Amino acid sequence: MSRITRRERDERLRSLERVLDKVDRSVERIELVTVVREPKSGLAVDAYDGLRKQVIAASGERAAHLHQLAQFDAGLRAATSAEELAALVREWMAQACLAVVTDPAVDGAFEVVGDGHGDEYRVLRPAYVDTVSGRVVRGGVVERVEAAEGPGHDSRAGDVSATEEIRP
Repeated sequence: MSRITRRERDERLRSLERVLDKVDRSVERIELVTVVREPKSGLAVDAYDGLRKQVIAASGERAAHLHQLAQFDAGLRAATSAEELAALVREWMAQACLAVVTDPAVDGAFEVVGDGHGDEYRVLRPAYVDTVSGRVVRGGVVERVEAAEGPGHDSRAGDVSATEEIRP
């Protein structure tokens, strides 16, 4: 009975891993060929249906975005006031379930900049969060500041609210 060395065993394992990887890639190719050549197979039907739904959703989103751009441009050309344009954008944000977040405690929504050493944060730019998925659409920016003394102090001074919940 011969014994294999650790080195030989490791080499055989690496060889098996390479073969397994090739088999895995071959299976993926077979599935792809099946989708392309056998359009009535269950796998192909599911793939095409998913693609069709994505194309329809993307075209709808594009149409909505183009409509918003046209509305915005029309407002600019008509010399609409900044307040009216801001109201229009807030309406779009509500329709899209996009919230403006000014609470630095919201996890993952803010980048800390500067070399301040305070205990509190001052919001330099708010974050924008999709309230449906919780995904940060655009990160905010905060800087560390020294805590101010006195009653009624709020580290978010000047902000209207910590999170403007925007709902359609």
